[in-house]
Amino acid sequence: MKRIIPLALAALLLPLAALCAADVPPATLPSHKQWKLVFSDEFEGDKLDETKWTRRSQGKAFLWNGAKGQLCDDHAEVDGKGHFVVKVTRDADGTYRYHNGVETKGKFQQTYGYFETRARFTREPGWWGAVWLYGVEVGPNPFLMGQEIDIFEDFYKPKKKNDFAHNVHLDAQLESAMENNKRVGKLDGDTLYRVSRGTNVLVDSWSDFHVVGVEWTPLEYIFYCDGKETWRIGCHEVPVTTQPMHVLISGCYRDPVRTKSYQGDYADGHWPDQLTVDYVRVYQENPGTKQKPKVTLRLARPVRTIQQDGEVTFQIDANDADGKVASVLLFSNGRIRAEQSAASATFTLPAKQIYRGDNILIAMARDNDGLIGISEPLQLEVLVPGVAPSTPYLGKAQSIPGKITAGYYDEGGPGAAYFSYYTENSFGKPPWNKSFRTTEHINTPDPSGIAAGHRGLWVNYTVDIREGGDYRVIPMLARPDAMAGYSDRDDRIRLELDGQLLTEFVFSPTLTTGKAYWSNYRPLPAQTVRLPAGRHVLRVRFEATPFNFGGLQFDKLTGKRTESLK
Repeated sequence: MKRIIPLALAALLLPLAALCAADVPPATLPSHKQWKLVFSDEFEGDKLDETKWTRRSQGKAFLWNGAKGQLCDDHAEVDGKGHFVVKVTRDADGTYRYHNGVETKGKFQQTYGYFETRARFTREPGWWGAVWLYGVEVGPNPFLMGQEIDIFEDFYKPKKKNDFAHNVHLDAQLESAMENNKRVGKLDGDTLYRVSRGTNVLVDSWSDFHVVGVEWTPLEYIFYCDGKETWRIGCHEVPVTTQPMHVLISGCYRDPVRTKSYQGDYADGHWPDQLTVDYVRVYQENPGTKQKPKVTLRLARPVRTIQQDGEVTFQIDANDADGKVASVLLFSNGRIRAEQSAASATFTLPAKQIYRGDNILIAMARDNDGLIGISEPLQLEVLVPGVAPSTPYLGKAQSIPGKITAGYYDEGGPGAAYFSYYTENSFGKPPWNKSFRTTEHINTPDPSGIAAGHRGLWVNYTVDIREGGDYRVIPMLARPDAMAGYSDRDDRIRLELDGQLLTEFVFSPTLTTGKAYWSNYRPLPAQTVRLPAGRHVLRVRFEATPFNFGGLQFDKLTGKRTESLK
């Protein structure tokens, strides 16, 4: 049975430990804090503990260049020797047997702490192994959604040196922020950018087990290998999420033509190969009697919206009951906007240095013990000035009663017809090469649906309501099993008519509709709304984990019958 040995005791017990369990090192927790174990799996026994882990069955592998791939559950299993193994084998007929790995999604997730694993890396090209963290939901705003934090990824392949990578990634659908994060740091621009940062780590022996971990705080990520700090990246370089993350152990596979530079080609591999994980442990910081600073954030002039060509003043006040506040920091949508070495500060910022659209602002305070206090969030919408009203798609308003076709949202561009953090319709690019509304910023392959890909996304529909009165309205959605979320917040679709809330639909982030992404749309329970006759603008606002929106059905309610124009 493996044991977790405190550092101080480990030094005294090391000779005995070497005799009794030479393959089990002492715990390598960061020594500058006290820690409490909150999750662990030592992988004892002969079966995966499915109260902690779920096998990941989505995704395809080894289906390129004529190869055959077979997903096999026994290729992600404990080995009866205290390890969890993800492996790839090749049959005599050329069939590759593989598995994607396991995750704690829906069973364990945590915000902040120290996440550690002990693993022996993969060697062969054509795949790689990883132990990593991923957001319960993921998107461009890490104050609403998570990120990808790779404790390790063991590419590059084929191995020319004994190196693996630590990585931090945030939302691949955003435009990239290159050149050492110049677009990410303080007071720099009004656009949310993708962040993808990493570093390579050399180890003495590739065949040995290595202890790899990440300490996640509200202000930074600190990575370790075999008890030594190997990389530190903070909030001036990458956004740091405030949302819970779950743990994954993965076999990773991509098309070798597209990823050969770091993955290599499976045709060059010598099989079998495997990722071997000795344990996964997760800790929370235990501050004892020390108290975090208390922080408040407010607007000098209470407003809900502000024009992008204006300015806005924030007041931050912090106090520490058992110490001294060293600094206060202001963030919007995860990006640092201002900071000062003081317990209180007033910051006046141009609105363009916040972000267009919805903003979640949070203040943090760091005290002389290194503890970090976090304020309640403040919401502010930045409006683009001079934006003309949206107009009907192709000049034709959609009719009510009837069906609102999802892809026929209004024309007029961002801030007028829709709001999205994305910079393009990704379906207009390879490998899809679709031709529908390719120059816009809403992901949609065709008129039947649009991707409600992040919280805060909205679209306008100009509608002609033929007759005023009560209507039954039903939204349609498709969320394949692979997109299921486990957020602690309900999902919502809000309908607004001419700027006024009409109704909202509340549903579970775990709701799924099968395997199809852009078909098999299912209805949510109907709501009854009262609509005025004439031309109006209907805004559909998505405050939800990602799904694909298939439009709305409006049916007129009368005393005797329901009228629908289809």
